[in-house]
Amino acid sequence: MTIVVLRSFTIEKGTFTEFERLSREEVWPYMEARGCKIPGLFQNLHGGPSDEVLTLTAYDSLAHWESTRLNVPPPAGSSPEVVELARKAAEAGQVRNRFTRVSSTRVMRLVTPWVDYGVKPL
Repeated sequence: MTIVVLRSFTIEKGTFTEFERLSREEVWPYMEARGCKIPGLFQNLHGGPSDEVLTLTAYDSLAHWESTRLNVPPPAGSSPEVVELARKAAEAGQVRNRFTRVSSTRVMRLVTPWVDYGVKPL
């Protein structure tokens, strides 16, 4: 069952550019190597300025999502490339955590099964 995770980060002023770069260059390559799909990183367009940043990420299942947490090692038998991506992602995640004042996560089940997110656990 495909799930979509909505994660909200309230970040320190002046850190968005680096937060976005760490996500794009360090965290997401690992997630994508593990079969996740990342529709993107979002900021508020209407309603005034905000320090909140949102990510949407799709996974094959709840177990797939849980297995890709940055504090969980990659599966046994992963290629050296995936192991290195995991290491870089974990380091970048620690830096992003220092920029983050508050974070919350919503794990949502897909109720439109005809929408194919193309997620496959790897």
